[in-house]
Amino acid sequence: MKLSKLVVLAAVLMTMSVSAQKKAAAKPAAKPAAAKAASSKATKAETMDWIGGKMQENLASPRKFVSYSNGLFVYTKEMYGGEICTTTIDLNKVTGLSNEYSEDFFMSGKGMGLTTCVQDTKPNVFEYISIAGPNYKDYSSPFNFTPDQTLVERMRKALNTLVEYNGASKKGADEKF
Repeated sequence: MKLSKLVVLAAVLMTMSVSAQKKAAAKPAAKPAAAKAASSKATKAETMDWIGGKMQENLASPRKFVSYSNGLFVYTKEMYGGEICTTTIDLNKVTGLSNEYSEDFFMSGKGMGLTTCVQDTKPNVFEYISIAGPNYKDYSSPFNFTPDQTLVERMRKALNTLVEYNGASKKGADEKF
């Protein structure tokens, strides 16, 4: 009888010990996940730099990358007849994303882009630029993101974050809405 009580007591102690070990192991694992979630949002500069890097990697031919700095992405394109045009996209001015059709989306912003050509007397200012899509309207698409839909979704997420950053500065200190 004493032996059976000892076996039961030993089983209870082992169960409590295993249970305590599981609880102790679970607590430290939760802390790094919470810390990671708190610091996972990129800053505005980090967001623009990532977007600018992906724009450079996916710049469609015959465009040539010139520079990227502080949200200003610059590339050139040789036009028909040999004229060189330079386009600057200011990521600091991106304030929206708009879907066109079902698979295309544009980033937009007032005065977001500027194209100047050597022979033009007046630069072309634009407010929309295609990021990815089927190109139904046969517009000039400077980037080739469409084949990689995972990257397109990552760009959409990054641009939404950038829109949040750029939109926050529009409200004045004395404005309630």
